[in-house]
Amino acid sequence: MSNERITVSQLEEYWDAVSAAKEGDSFQRIPLNRLPPWEKICSELRWHHYLLSAGYFSGEFHDFRGVYRLIGLAAPGKLNEPALLNRVCKQDLSGTLYIGCAGRLHERLNQMRVRRPTHDAIISLRRIPTLDFPQEKLAVALLYTGRAFRTVETMLIEAYMGTFGDTPPLNYRT
Repeated sequence: MSNERITVSQLEEYWDAVSAAKEGDSFQRIPLNRLPPWEKICSELRWHHYLLSAGYFSGEFHDFRGVYRLIGLAAPGKLNEPALLNRVCKQDLSGTLYIGCAGRLHERLNQMRVRRPTHDAIISLRRIPTLDFPQEKLAVALLYTGRAFRTVETMLIEAYMGTFGDTPPLNYRT
């Protein structure tokens, strides 16, 4: 097996194959050192970006399986200006605070945006004073994935770790 990194297109093909798999099909795991760098994942995948403070995520438009990134913004309401996050090995220019997945994205996303959030990432964010991101400085990036949403989430976290030597700040588990 080659030690070269795969492209983002090859990663998407892998995810499509996993989504289309029948029960009993197996796939060889892609090693962490072969996953595309995080910068390419953020720039080449078809992410849909929204301000968290923009309002309710309706089932009509967001009732899909997929993954999402909670993103810290450099300034309130500036969707195209992610915050710079210092990580173990280098700086994360994407502002990614958390990577998650859901079978019904709209329900999971709405847990983050309510006055008393029930989403663990927002609860953790409020407990860490050095992560100064009020709701106006938060965004989400959505990627619709089909049935393989858990596999995609795991691989995105692995790609982040492969690039930065650490998980996103709010994916950390004690």
